Amino acid sequence: MLINSIESESDKLLSPSENNWKDLKTEILDFADYRISTSKEKWYQEAYMFYKYEVDIFNPKHPSDINSLPKGLISEVFFLKGCQKVGIMCSPCLGQEDVLGADFKICKGDETRFLDVTVNTSSRGFFKKVREGRFPTIFLPWKEEETNNGYKRSYAERYLRYGTFNTDEYFNNILSSNYRILDRLGRSFWRNQNNDKEVFGKKELDFTRAGVMYIKNLEGVLNVLRQSLN
Repeated sequence: MLINSIESESDKLLSPSENNWKDLKTEILDFADYRISTSKEKWYQEAYMFYKYEVDIFNPKHPSDINSLPKGLISEVFFLKGCQKVGIMCSPCLGQEDVLGADFKICKGDETRFLDVTVNTSSRGFFKKVREGRFPTIFLPWKEEETNNGYKRSYAERYLRYGTFNTDEYFNNILSSNYRILDRLGRSFWRNQNNDKEVFGKKELDFTRAGVMYIKNLEGVLNVLRQSLN
């Protein structure tokens, strides 16, 4: 009882951002532990152990400090948090499944879809991920829409500051950008067309490596996400 009382009093001394980080930190470490415990690959386990170390020693002085943590891990946790908040049936894949390229599985009725997620929108990252023979990749937004004063805060930074983030905007951005990718992939594969419509700014992206299965699987994932939000 005394220990619980001390911890309760200690929590009262924390700022809102520090309290929000305390809760988020637990979620991130639990997520990493799950991935480590469900993989047999030593290199994979060591990578997540290093992520855990970075998270464990992290002590933010300002909400924007969270942008220095590994974005891949943080974005995965926020995707899961967002799904849970809006009622999408989503669960993280086993570490061994992640090794094979599947981060999450989402369900709607009898339909189950496996997907990869990333915030890496570089030309090199796109070339590596968007190709036949891989699980479909869903590109996640890292930052919110631009504010009136021109500032773009990351969703993680928003969460640290306020303890929540705009899931409506978050999933609208996911669907908008990834349906544009689906359209570009379809035009490239079925019609051999190059569409100049930008997806991630002026980056040059290779839409020619995806085949019919990748396109169909990506369409399936996006449809499950969209239907789950309705």
